[in-house]
Amino acid sequence: MGCGGGGGSDVKVDVQAQIQNLKSPDTETRINACAALAQAGQGAAPAVSTLIPLLKDSDGMVRRLAAHALGQVGPKAKEAVPALKEAAKDRDPTVATEAIGAIQGIDPSAAAGLKAMPNVTN
Repeated sequence: MGCGGGGGSDVKVDVQAQIQNLKSPDTETRINACAALAQAGQGAAPAVSTLIPLLKDSDGMVRRLAAHALGQVGPKAKEAVPALKEAAKDRDPTVATEAIGAIQGIDPSAAAGLKAMPNVTN
């Protein structure tokens, strides 16, 4: 997966199945669904409204991967920008950084003035 931006070819993913997996009570299932949807890129646009609430998930990895998936969708995820701006203030600096990157991928003008928190994790 890596941290590169979109632009490559989108991978074929069963988006509807992954949307259902995003609603799972199992953290690992939600993580895997976010990762799969990120690989789908713009093809994951139908999942945007289901990904947005995961930006407030109790698990930091879910929050980070939800932001990443939204960023990979690109401009079709514009409705997520307000929630991503909130996620840019996340106490987990990896989530905050991913949220800012996602905003830049969706609407670069909306990222003006946003800064990630200093990375204090070791």
